[in-house]
Formats: sequence, structure tokens, C-alpha cells
Amino acid sequence: MTTSTLNRDEYISSISAITDLESRRFADQALAWWDRHFSWNAQGCNVLTDENGNHVCYLFGKIDRYSEYLTIYNLFTPLIEQRQGYAHELLGSVIEDALKRYTRRITFSSVSDSLDFYTALGFIFWGINDIGNYHCDLPIPKEGLDGFSEMTQTVESKVLLGEKIEKIYTKVNDNEKNLTEKQQFRVNADRIRLAEKWNFEELQECKAQRAATI
Repeated sequence: MTTSTLNRDEYISSISAITDLESRRFADQALAWWDRHFSWNAQGCNVLTDENGNHVCYLFGKIDRYSEYLTIYNLFTPLIEQRQGYAHELLGSVIEDALKRYTRRITFSSVSDSLDFYTALGFIFWGINDIGNYHCDLPIPKEGLDGFSEMTQTVESKVLLGEKIEKIYTKVNDNEKNLTEKQQFRVNADRIRLAEKWNFEELQECKAQRAATI
């Protein structure tokens, strides 16, 4: 397996080979989103290529100019290639590259259907953002992707939050009040499923402790 970066034309050519409609629709949405928000000249799409030269997983992400954050915007594997560990491998490679560039934190928002994937890797969530997706913001351990499970199990929430506590709190606070009844039902079910991976209450506690010391 190898990882590389696709420019816009290469990405369009690559996803043209995707045959299932759901995967193709997601790939097209990722293209349209990147077109609206970022320049392909500055950053393309990370891709994982198998031994036969097939593109099996895609990741849109960006490291900011100060190497403070690696932000993951879209990570997807076409349906026919799923359950092979490709997303794990590509994400691990991108995080490894971020560490080489001295990037300090990772952030992303997950839809409900992707929570099992991320929690299995050790990621935790501080709450929901303004559109009801689950928000993660963590330091990147020196071990890379394989270090998240131990880090989130052994390091206190206040350390994981660090100086970003206000930013994270602002990102997730009071968003549940804007949910529809259907969305609230989903969030309630996901909170039970996430168990100790749901850390909104810990975030609130750390926020209150911080306020008390100021």
C-alpha cells in the first residue's frame, strides 16, 4: 500500500471508477465541498493505493500554516473496498506525516454512522457541533494513530483539552437545544453507545473548574 496526493483532475478521474451510487454521491459531495472552501493548488486529496494500482480510500485534510492543527474534513472508502482496514491505514499515514511537520493537535467532526470507526481507534468526543455532528479535538500522541487509545484512557480531560478548552466549549455548547426531535433521539442513543467516549460532561466540569480559578 502507498499513499499519495491527487490533484483535482486526478481525483475526478479516480472517482469516475466508483460504481455504487452511494459512494459516488459521497465522493462528488466531497469534491464540491473542497471546491467551495479550499484551493486544490495548495492541497489535494490524500489517497491510498493498493498493490494493483487501485485507489481504495480517500482523505481530505489540511494542516494549518502554524502546524497547530491537522483537520480532517472527509475520509471515505468506496463500498466495495470497505472492511479491509484501508481507512485506518490512510488516516495513520496522514497523522504520521503531520507529526513529521510538528503538528500538535487533530480535529474533526463525525457523523453518527462513523462513530464506531473512530471510537475503535481511541478517539473521544466533546459534544455535538451546530449541525449535530460529533466534535473531536485532541493532542496528537507521539506514537501517532496507535497512541490515541492509551492517551484518551490515561490522560485527564483537562490535559487533553489544554489551552483549547474555550474554543472546544464554544464549538459544542448549547447545540442540543437546536436539534429536531428526530436528531435528539439519535444523539441520546449515540451517547449511550459512546459511553466513556462521550465527554461533554467532563468538558463542562473542566470549564467550571477553570472559571473558578480565574
